[in-house]
Amino acid sequence: MLTAQGEFYEAESLLSDCLQVCQERGELFVSSYAHWALSVPRLVSGRAQEALSNAQESLRIKRHFHDTLGTLIALETMARIYTALDEPGIAATLLGALQQNWMSAGLPQLGAPFLSVDHEKCVKECQRALGDDGYRRAFDSGKRFDLDEASALALGELDASS
Repeated sequence: MLTAQGEFYEAESLLSDCLQVCQERGELFVSSYAHWALSVPRLVSGRAQEALSNAQESLRIKRHFHDTLGTLIALETMARIYTALDEPGIAATLLGALQQNWMSAGLPQLGAPFLSVDHEKCVKECQRALGDDGYRRAFDSGKRFDLDEASALALGELDASS
């Protein structure tokens, strides 16, 4: 909520406190969401590399818990991060994988406007960077990725052309 209101410093401060408490108590599941949430204000405030680090840590933990919904949400954010890092091919591949994998969790982007608007913006940015044909190739390539493969791509463990 604070991030949506443009209160990035406050959001980061509260999320950092949450991560500290999680670390002190050995709490991983909640920390996965805190890392994901922390990636968002960092992304929108122009710190994409920091955002990527948080989102990747979130994804690593979510993988451990087989948190399908959390993984999908993290991957949505990671597509935006890769676009900001000038990696539209990875972002478009993730978008293709997300289209296929959201079906296992219900409505794409949960039908939530805050996720859907960001998703559509990411699509347009990828299309602008790659051109329609380049976007379609990367997107179609991602459609064959299961959730584990999409996660591996987002974590840098898999090449987008694999």
